[in-house]
Amino acid sequence: MPRISRRTFVKTMAVGSGTIAYLATALTVHGAGPEVYTLRIVHTNDHHARIEPVFSGNNPVHGGVSRRKTLIDAIRKEGGNQLLLDAGDVFQGTLYFNQYRGLADLEFYNALKYDAVAIGNHEFDIGQPPLVDFARGANFPLLSANIQVDRSSPLFGLIKPWVVIWVGGQPIGIIGATTEDTPVLSNPGPGVRFTNYIEAVRLGVESLRRDGVNKIIALTHVGVQADRELARRVDGISVIIGGHSHTPMGPMVNPPVPERPYPEVIASPSRKPVIVAQDWEWGRWLGDLTIGFDANGDVTRVVAGRPTEVLPSINPDGGFENRIRTFKGPLDQLRATPVGETRVTLNGERADVRTKETNLGNLIADGMLSRTAPAGAQLAIMNGGGIRTSIPAGRITLGQVLEVMPFGNTLVLLTLTGAQVKEALENGVSRVERTDGRFPQVSGMRYSWNASAPAGSRITGIQVSDGRGGFVNIDPNATYRVVVNNFIAGGGDGYSVLQQGANRVDTGLVDADVMTEYLQTRSPVNPQVEGRIVQDGTLPGAAAPAPAPVETPAALPRTGGETLPAWLLALAAAGAIGGGLRLRERAARKLSVAQGDVECETLSVEREHVEAVNAER
Repeated sequence: MPRISRRTFVKTMAVGSGTIAYLATALTVHGAGPEVYTLRIVHTNDHHARIEPVFSGNNPVHGGVSRRKTLIDAIRKEGGNQLLLDAGDVFQGTLYFNQYRGLADLEFYNALKYDAVAIGNHEFDIGQPPLVDFARGANFPLLSANIQVDRSSPLFGLIKPWVVIWVGGQPIGIIGATTEDTPVLSNPGPGVRFTNYIEAVRLGVESLRRDGVNKIIALTHVGVQADRELARRVDGISVIIGGHSHTPMGPMVNPPVPERPYPEVIASPSRKPVIVAQDWEWGRWLGDLTIGFDANGDVTRVVAGRPTEVLPSINPDGGFENRIRTFKGPLDQLRATPVGETRVTLNGERADVRTKETNLGNLIADGMLSRTAPAGAQLAIMNGGGIRTSIPAGRITLGQVLEVMPFGNTLVLLTLTGAQVKEALENGVSRVERTDGRFPQVSGMRYSWNASAPAGSRITGIQVSDGRGGFVNIDPNATYRVVVNNFIAGGGDGYSVLQQGANRVDTGLVDADVMTEYLQTRSPVNPQVEGRIVQDGTLPGAAAPAPAPVETPAALPRTGGETLPAWLLALAAAGAIGGGLRLRERAARKLSVAQGDVECETLSVEREHVEAVNAER
């Protein structure tokens, strides 16, 4: 078979999309037999309790389950062989989850008639009970082949590793997988273990193949890079529908990038095509793939790859809208309670809070430090993954604060050495390329880091406040009182060094309450990006470090390699173009430190109307 380089492919795609689409859809895959079956896969991922549309101010921009219902109903009316799949993280992200702990989302998912849903890490954010309730009420299987559940767990028997669904007279195998980092990213609790996802999927493929199933979908919540690795390492998978990395593909990318097609086509170990797709996040788009197969179950072509943007202009389903109004009732008063004002947009965009300094990250970290400074806090570290959305300029409501910080984390004080502070920051910048939630937003200090240096050796400078408006270099041997949230204090997001902290004090202060109090006393706020985090540069007054040795990591390409068989690239062209916070009881708590007794009272907020039913990362 002829091979063409990616550069040639990109140049060719720019010539004429109609021609490429025609050639690609007409091309028979090398080694595949005549096409005898087609399957349409409609898919979503990373819903994150976005029952209502994603708003910009008061204007809906994308999504909403009622418009998703309209689109799915229209697709079903077109007939043919169809599956509706979700790749996980149904839970967490809006007040709907805080209030209903996933059961509101469950009602809509049952009504949408999903065929299968993968388990995401956020399904464990407030332990196992909400997932147990969700699983017991679901009319669809919950899948994960690499979650092992002991008999002692209430989840025992509620999670399937894989399932076989008959569609148009053909058995389709669907294998679930969940990120192995779930114990670090969430709170799965005892009796649940996460094994290697590649080996778990491999065992699933072997079992399904022995049972005569030759069309296999991996429904994964592991991230797009891990999906690519799975495609390259495991034979027998036809399609991977993924989530977790919130990856926009094809027309979801604006401006368009030819090398980020929808779907991607990657060569398996036996050089057969594996179709890989994600659907960004929050129900903004509806993924839609049609795949052709030969009699052996091998992919013949991408018949169509046409994800649909879920725009406000789509007529919402009336029945869903009525149910949303019912669910919204208890939330509206909470949402509307004003707590402050901001003169600027507070930037909580996922791609920003996980890679660089933002004004919202600064505001949150400042609030943490201000609240605990009377108890001796000198430095604050806030993981970017705990910041879930932005707040537009203007009035700030309690509902907005709770959507920014929905996890119900509490503040913890620790004593760390300067060397341990550096180790914590090294962890925070160690996986920026993956936009991990561990990225550190800070207060009381500033740091510089080198993005091209290897993980573990990226921090090039740290300065701490001298208490007089200036900064001094951190002393590796000195000790510092650091405030963090209880999630990373327990080792979450890879912050294992924080577990070594001395004189730990669990304050009981809820992070969203601390931010609310800070806004109430400081509004109008006007936080800025002010140089607390310097990438590839030096801190003021610091000598420029010697350049680090340049190491070029072997980045996983997006389409299976720098050169691929022409049929794989043609398939990619066809796809690209064919188309909890649990509301807690409030009581005054005392914060005691070793040097004396300093009392801090927790902020009280009246929320009785949601306590009865209420329960990120």
